[in-house]
Amino acid sequence: MDEIKDFRGSTPVITRRAEDAARARLLRAMREPAPAPRRRLMPRPVWRLAFAASLSVAVAVGGGIALTGDDGGRSVLTPVASVQQLGERAARAAATNPYETVPSPGKWLYVKETIAPLREEPEPEVDRDKRTTLELWNSVDGRQTALDDGKGRLVIHEAGPGVTAADLAEAPVTPERVLARIRAAVAETPAPPGDDVPDEQRIVETISRVMNEQALEPEVRAALFRALPMIEGVSVKQDAVDAAGRQGVAFAYTGRWERFEIILSPEEYTYLGTYGETVATRTYTTPAGTREVKAGTPVVWTAHLRAGIVDEPGERP
Repeated sequence: MDEIKDFRGSTPVITRRAEDAARARLLRAMREPAPAPRRRLMPRPVWRLAFAASLSVAVAVGGGIALTGDDGGRSVLTPVASVQQLGERAARAAATNPYETVPSPGKWLYVKETIAPLREEPEPEVDRDKRTTLELWNSVDGRQTALDDGKGRLVIHEAGPGVTAADLAEAPVTPERVLARIRAAVAETPAPPGDDVPDEQRIVETISRVMNEQALEPEVRAALFRALPMIEGVSVKQDAVDAAGRQGVAFAYTGRWERFEIILSPEEYTYLGTYGETVATRTYTTPAGTREVKAGTPVVWTAHLRAGIVDEPGERP
């Protein structure tokens, strides 16, 4: 145990060169084959949690569902009628804190997720049949991130500019205020050269990252759910599936080129993951030449597997 403490105590702050090396190793790992999950009778590959019989019924009726009680005391599955209804139901469900330990200064949020890796760089398409599992630790103040450098040693680097859980928790916490803060953070962070992703999509993607990677207060999470229907281009998608195969209901932003989904559990409205695909065929130029990306190409597919508050990076809840 002393050796472990010594190791964690000496965890270095990552240098630019070490950060680049760590990211390069991570990208290489993402390209390596990984066992695909067993296929079940669902539209896409599935995850570690099998659905109960009641959720199998949910698949049959089409996805976006909620549980209500009928006169006989049984649970009846009903569809989510609109994105506004999804936002309100998710906000009400977010009233409870999902973490066993209340986040406090000095704590870290452990996050485990699985992703579909890129099929082949620099192509944007991800491989539906492969999975890579990632673990990372984010300080609860949103300022630092820790990950494995590929050699079993944690490296810590400063998080890039953007909005944090603390920023969003500043009173008053309302859908309008959290949306305004995220919009301002997006505006202050220029998109990469050649990236024509609209601001609305960047805002939805930022909300998704915050939900996945930061320890949000329940009222902040509720405000974010209520803010999503306020964003132009966001609708409800009834038959979403995350990278682990869990069936869900999604907030879906559809722009000129892409659709991006934030997928929630259809019962508890917890965050499950994301999916994105192109909605139109387009060409783009790279140093290697001109390339075409066809409509319907998957460009991101993730599943949020586990999260919990820990004392320091390297620990797991």
